Amino acid sequence: MKVKLFWVRSPDSDKGFVTTHRRGDNAMAFEAQVNEWLAQNPNIEIAHIKQSACGGSWQAALWLVSVWYSERSSA
Repeated sequence: MKVKLFWVRSPDSDKGFVTTHRRGDNAMAFEAQVNEWLAQNPNIEIAHIKQSACGGSWQAALWLVSVWYSERSSA
């Protein structure tokens, strides 16, 4: 079994720590990053996907997604 980690800081902002009128750009880019990796790896079988978040009060929020997977045999 293997794991692929994805993370993003300040998912609600568009420029890291600075929030402007375009809220959520980091979250959309984060989603695109995960989807792109999945599209580039069609030979995997996903066993688990776990999500965690921290911060947000005094620090920038951090989202972490771990994708636990196995590679399918090409037989």
